[in-house]
Amino acid sequence: MSTSRFATSMRRDSIRTFFEASPTARLLRSDNAPLILDFLHRVFKSGELISIGQTDFRTRLTGYQEEIHETEPGLLPGLPERYLTQWADAGWLQRFLEAASIEPQFQLTRYAEEAIQFVDSAIARGSNLVGTESRLRLVIDTLEDIVRGASADPDRRLDYLRAQRATIDREIHAIESGKSVQVYRPAQIRERFQNAVDLLRALQSDFRAVEERFQSIAREVQQLQSSGNDSRGQILGHALDSEDLLKQQDEGISFFAFVSFLFSPTQQAALRKNIEEIQHLAALADQHESLSRIRRMVPSLLAEAEKVMRTTARLSATLRRLLDARAAAHRIRLANVLRDIRQQAMRLGGSPECQAIELSVDAEAEIGSPMARTFWVQPQDFDAFQLTEQVIDPKHAQAMASAFARMQRLDLRKLRSHIREATTDGDEEPLPNLLTKWPLTGGVVELLGYLQIAHDDSHAIDPNHVDRITIAQPRGRSNPLRVSIPRIVFHPKASSRDVSTKPR
Repeated sequence: MSTSRFATSMRRDSIRTFFEASPTARLLRSDNAPLILDFLHRVFKSGELISIGQTDFRTRLTGYQEEIHETEPGLLPGLPERYLTQWADAGWLQRFLEAASIEPQFQLTRYAEEAIQFVDSAIARGSNLVGTESRLRLVIDTLEDIVRGASADPDRRLDYLRAQRATIDREIHAIESGKSVQVYRPAQIRERFQNAVDLLRALQSDFRAVEERFQSIAREVQQLQSSGNDSRGQILGHALDSEDLLKQQDEGISFFAFVSFLFSPTQQAALRKNIEEIQHLAALADQHESLSRIRRMVPSLLAEAEKVMRTTARLSATLRRLLDARAAAHRIRLANVLRDIRQQAMRLGGSPECQAIELSVDAEAEIGSPMARTFWVQPQDFDAFQLTEQVIDPKHAQAMASAFARMQRLDLRKLRSHIREATTDGDEEPLPNLLTKWPLTGGVVELLGYLQIAHDDSHAIDPNHVDRITIAQPRGRSNPLRVSIPRIVFHPKASSRDVSTKPR
């Protein structure tokens, strides 16, 4: 077989293996792929979440099913728990526990990230600008940077620096001579901006692959630790070697260099300044979604990096538990007992005289302690009541149902959207100004909703100053209602709770 035919066969086998075994391909080929990808994108990408609790995730999926069933009742008919389990088993969601949480957490796997990124890229090609000039310039600049950075010749480096200095001197001389400054055309600005947004999306998806590599090391250490066949020193050496190997691999080197760059205060300040100036470019005035993504770039990347660093912290915690001599002794003793049981079973399994193998485990050992006995207390007396039959009054039940129907619904999701829209530009927004843009339609209940959001999301509440709010047409009153509340200022950096939080 020739080399070209062998390479073609290898590629064909790789493609076949990808479509048969890859969770990414299974997701794209599944019957409910459009709904699954839309829901996961809505929760994690549009919602800007890295992970989400099981209760909140189930609530959001229930709401999504209700929305779908209004027009297509036959889609996603099962229980939310069933789909969460299926998606986790298929490798599209990762289920894990965090120390600060009492319920399982979910996050996207790298396979789901790849599927979402593929679909977003395919859809964007039909609507976004295809920047050939900027992409070619990016390729050329990258190749030049590789050639320059790979060369250790000092003369070659000096020639490049002198040429760069000559170019800068010519531009300075042209500006000082009164010539017009050469700037990018609006199309060139939009091209380069779209390339930056695409690279940012890809970068945010790459974190899952790095995190899963750290998690695989932690699983290997735990497996060696539970087997009891290796000593503590051998397991510890394997863990440290694996961690060092990861840091020496290309993805590890790139990630830790990224963390060092991103956590630098100087680099953060320069990046934030550039982002602020980009927000005011006239050529990008209509790029609302992309500008919003760029504006949230630094906090989002910091959160992603911290999530990966927490994974490495769990690996360190595993190593600390490994060094616990007492825990190691218990593991070794348990491993020895299990090994003795297996050896005894194998020895008796080949004996024809043995008709049955029995194992007796005393799991109900009685342990008595005189301090465990409680003191005598007099039994509690209960008053005797004559039970009577409960009779339902239809008029009273109708009145209660009517009162319940008249209750106002408090939509915290809509109120939070008003706050986010008012603080999109990064400015703080007092509550009276917010009510000028979106007047109260739900009376005092809606005002209480804003107070609850200010408390839950850690906005500024100043009890030393009082604002007076006028409610134009409160329910049940003909005259306006004036309410005095503490001064509340909504700011964009407040922590955002989930939309399903109930008012207290």
